Amino acid sequence: MSDSEEDSQDRQLKIVVLGDGACGKTSLATRFAQEAFGKQYKQTIGLDFFLKRISLPGNLNVTLQVWDIGGQTIGGKMLDKYVYGAHVSQIIMSHLDSQ
Repeated sequence: MSDSEEDSQDRQLKIVVLGDGACGKTSLATRFAQEAFGKQYKQTIGLDFFLKRISLPGNLNVTLQVWDIGGQTIGGKMLDKYVYGAHVSQIIMSHLDSQ
């Protein structure tokens, strides 16, 4: 093993994406993690999970766990368990929804 491999550091960060149904949470998470957009709307049931690995200066490797929480889950019994341990929370809203 080389010195640079021994000096590398690995980190994991949990990101949760929250918001009403059909506001674009999955589209944003998919674009971020997989660099793609879905062509059709598909409702998220419960949650979807994405991984994105990035390398930062100083041999720091970061795995971002993106938890895309379905809009119907907001207010549900599992929400606190999905959000627990998150390092980042993103709340997504649509400007098209006036409520």
